[in-house]
Amino acid sequence: MNELFNTSINIHSLNAYDITVADCVNELYRSALVIRNLTKKNQTWYLTGYSRKDALKYVVFNGDEPNKNIMDIFQCHYKKNHPLVNESIWNGQPDGLACSISHFMKFIDNPKKSNLIIDIDQMVMNTSDMIDSLLLLAEGKKKTWISVDSKGYWYHDRNISPDRIYVGWMLYLPHVVLPEIVPEAAKVVPVSDGEKQKGTIVISTDEIFDGNNIEHIRKANDIEIRLLDLGLLPLMTEL
Repeated sequence: MNELFNTSINIHSLNAYDITVADCVNELYRSALVIRNLTKKNQTWYLTGYSRKDALKYVVFNGDEPNKNIMDIFQCHYKKNHPLVNESIWNGQPDGLACSISHFMKFIDNPKKSNLIIDIDQMVMNTSDMIDSLLLLAEGKKKTWISVDSKGYWYHDRNISPDRIYVGWMLYLPHVVLPEIVPEAAKVVPVSDGEKQKGTIVISTDEIFDGNNIEHIRKANDIEIRLLDLGLLPLMTEL
């Protein structure tokens, strides 16, 4: 049994147009690729349900395409909840191996905003895999914020401000951030879209981040304070 570690990736995005069912499916599939990269395992993905039996009824993907019945279900939900597209999938595994992906839209008055949450009940193998995952999640996006944490760093309010985006292990932000203005960071990775830099990944620890480790918490908090002073730690309501 793998250690109950829990790694969480929280993505806030603002699209250029209203989000559709197809957009939701694409984000779920992209996130499934991220989990495959992080866990080094192929997963079977199911639509969530109110019971375990119900939550193992519908397989979401057939190869790299969604099953037709899944698209029908999503379209039915969309007609009922328009303009919101809120869907969740999971890998059907027990605690210690369970993974889930949830696509949320919380603002009826702004159907361009989405919040994607990836939860993995495992410790990630290495830092470079997580950096690669953030690069994939940020691909093709102009306005997105991505936070990574573990062991409830954000859930248990260990960040400096519960109403603001958090750094945790890593934070991708859609701004150019030079290493010299965040000296507290273990690493600062520029992210380019073609030849032009479009964002930055700020990393708090070279080793695997542990949201229970006081030293790791301190490092993440120091970066959050620095980014707040620079005006680069927005309120959640601003995302």
